[in-house]
Amino acid sequence: MTACPLHEDNTPSMSFNTDKGLWKCHSCGKGGDSFSLIMEKEGTDFVGARALAASLAFATRDAGGGDERVSGSSYAGRRAVSPRQGNRPRGGGYTPAWRRR
Repeated sequence: MTACPLHEDNTPSMSFNTDKGLWKCHSCGKGGDSFSLIMEKEGTDFVGARALAASLAFATRDAGGGDERVSGSSYAGRRAVSPRQGNRPRGGGYTPAWRRR
């Protein structure tokens, strides 16, 4: 818990979950992710918040995404997509009548 930077606060009322990157002020009721905190505090839009976070070396990944794999996706790790071969017709081989003329 820490003091909320969005309003005058004498007691710690804001919690921040570093694992999820979420914050919540239990005094004023506002909350969100780290970019929404920068937008509220600095009075900017998402692009400005992203630029500020990057200049402070906060943003090391794409916003909203992680570098780790999705849990339970062992099939996706084993699956290999073969490249398209030669001049095979696209879409399963069916050619509509208007295209055959």
